[in-house]
Amino acid sequence: MQLNYPLPTESAAVIEPVLSGEEILYCLPYDLTASGQFTEGFLVITKTRLAVINGGEIERVVPVNSLDGICCGELNSSGMLEANPTGDPFPIVFFTMEHMARYSMAERIITDLIDGVQPRAVSTDDEKKCPNCGRPFIRNTRICRHCSDRMGVLKRIWKVSRPCWGYYALLLLIFWANSGFMLYSPYVSKRLIDEVLTKFGAGSELLPHLLWLVALTGLCSLATTIIGALREIVSAKASNLFVRDLRNDIYKKVQSMPLGYIEEKNAGDLMHRINGDTGRIQQFIQNVAVQAINEICLFIGVAIVVVSFNPMMALLILIPIPIALFLINRISSSVRRRYHKQWRWMDKLTDALNNVFNGIKVVKVFGQEEREVKHFESVASSVRDITCKTEQYVYTVFPIIRFLIGFGSYFVTMYGGALVLGKQMELGELMQFSTYAGYLYSRLEWFSMLPRHISQAITSAQRVFEVMDEDVPPVPTAPLSADGIEGYVDFNNVTFGYKSYKSVLKNIDLNVQKGEMIGLVGHSGAGKSTMINLLMRLYKADEGEIKLDGNSLEDYSISDYKNNLGVVLQESYLFSGSILNNIRYARPDASDDECIRAAKIANAHEFIINLPDGYDTYVGEKGQRLSGGERQRIAIARAVLSDPKIMILDEATASVDTETEQQIQEALGRIIKGRTTFAIAHRLSTLKNANRLVVLEEGRVAEVGSHNELMEKDGIYAGLVRAQRTMTALSVAIDDGGGRGGPGGRGPGRGGPPPR
Repeated sequence: MQLNYPLPTESAAVIEPVLSGEEILYCLPYDLTASGQFTEGFLVITKTRLAVINGGEIERVVPVNSLDGICCGELNSSGMLEANPTGDPFPIVFFTMEHMARYSMAERIITDLIDGVQPRAVSTDDEKKCPNCGRPFIRNTRICRHCSDRMGVLKRIWKVSRPCWGYYALLLLIFWANSGFMLYSPYVSKRLIDEVLTKFGAGSELLPHLLWLVALTGLCSLATTIIGALREIVSAKASNLFVRDLRNDIYKKVQSMPLGYIEEKNAGDLMHRINGDTGRIQQFIQNVAVQAINEICLFIGVAIVVVSFNPMMALLILIPIPIALFLINRISSSVRRRYHKQWRWMDKLTDALNNVFNGIKVVKVFGQEEREVKHFESVASSVRDITCKTEQYVYTVFPIIRFLIGFGSYFVTMYGGALVLGKQMELGELMQFSTYAGYLYSRLEWFSMLPRHISQAITSAQRVFEVMDEDVPPVPTAPLSADGIEGYVDFNNVTFGYKSYKSVLKNIDLNVQKGEMIGLVGHSGAGKSTMINLLMRLYKADEGEIKLDGNSLEDYSISDYKNNLGVVLQESYLFSGSILNNIRYARPDASDDECIRAAKIANAHEFIINLPDGYDTYVGEKGQRLSGGERQRIAIARAVLSDPKIMILDEATASVDTETEQQIQEALGRIIKGRTTFAIAHRLSTLKNANRLVVLEEGRVAEVGSHNELMEKDGIYAGLVRAQRTMTALSVAIDDGGGRGGPGGRGPGRGGPPPR
């Protein structure tokens, strides 16, 4: 984000003597006073001081060395940057929520200055504003409606369609042939009228000539029909080849993107771009771009004929065209804006469907079908309203333009009729010219709708190219092979936040030995899952680095590294297909015997062979035909199939009953031997085999040690254990009170006994 705004001339002149030549590191705008009034001020940050400027006057200068800390806080509907000096805290600036992210980053910057560390925050252009004009991008895109290069987008579509150019060359020949027959057909009709039909009383001697001209007319019609069918076949092949390659390219790009980018986009948005937008581009190429070449060829041919036939009548045809072109140019931007809005609502509709289908079990369990129907109806109604408004606008404006374009036909009929009555033109010639004029008007009417089609295509192409142009972190040019790694893992001063201005992990230092099991413990939101997300290379650390066997994790080949990584998550996702294919997903080249061996290690083999189709059993979408414990054991088999050196267990037994947990724990006990393991568990008893427990608190390492060491320390971990013992005792008491405990009952709840 932008962290260094230019100071107005007046403010720059005022601050310069105060700074005495000191460099301005960052300059941030603020827009509220302490009383909540809007203002235009700036916070200037240098290495040694903070200066607040408002209206060309310096309101406050705060030395950095006088501060113990700095805090960016959220008020009811605004924000405040507050200083914590050695005395009482005081506010520095107030701002609207628009600047919250910016001042959250300022908190980190000033904290670094207080600690004597050089700030590493980089100022960039605002992501939501156009770098050319400074206006906001279209919502949920990086497209500026004011600076978008329409011709540039069309040229890029043309370049992307390079594999189809051979088809387009063939189509051009087809169009020329089609135009030739269409231009020749009115000439045959003219001869039929002037040479046969107007020769009253000529007798039967003209009958052969009549039959010949009628046959010639039929042949022209047959030829254009055959050519039209051939044109559709070739254009369909070209457009489908194009859209296949485009969808492949955008899908590969999405797969190569960091997880953070994909999480920022909702599923409906990405699905709509891959399917809907590429489909609209395909329709544009097949039904519009291809047709445009045909219309241009025919238009040029007709224009040459009518001008050479009668320049005066050609002029009458062209009179209304400049007015129509002016109107088309004026409304095209409005049409484009309306389609942008319409398709944003289509994204929401697709996302609503995706959310409900993914969470249909939750909907059914809580009986919220009617609520979801109402929500869908609301979104669908909004889509209907904006679509109706767009279509109403289009079908009101463009018919008027088409009427203006065809208005010249009345002048042509009047002028040509006068020539026929004055015997200066034959009737057949007038009919020939009227047919050519009709061709010309049809072409112009078609072109009047072209801005609408172009607006649709450009809107879709911009959304597709926005994804394809997204920066992807470069892969190391000479990545190390992860084959033969030992499993030594080091977190060296690692800081990371899903938003760059808000750190989740802060200065994490941890050295893990080969084969060691590390239990990650802490309250919800402490950063446990974030640590393993970094270890899985789903994200990259903002500061510091993670090392594997002494080398930076980023230096290893991503594919090699993932082959040496086994992951079992709390929610085990299974793909639609057979159990065997789900196990094999981790290593597509694994044999059936290797998959079965992995299933045995995971304690999954017994229940699999008892299923009707064994390993060929279809699990359904997300594995819905299996129980939670069965899905989890298949996930464990998938994780151990590649014999990984590093295992990650994220709440692997959180969603199963006690009996299933014991089976899973037995399987996990076998697979972690000799492997470096990181485990997160809500039930602390499942971490009893961990060599060390790492307790996280607010993103920092608060405690490290074995269970006994941490209990003796009587810190955060001891408090968590006591709280869990209390909850377990309460669960046992409830079970006993309900008559389910003791002999024959279920005994303690599935939480099991706490560690001792």
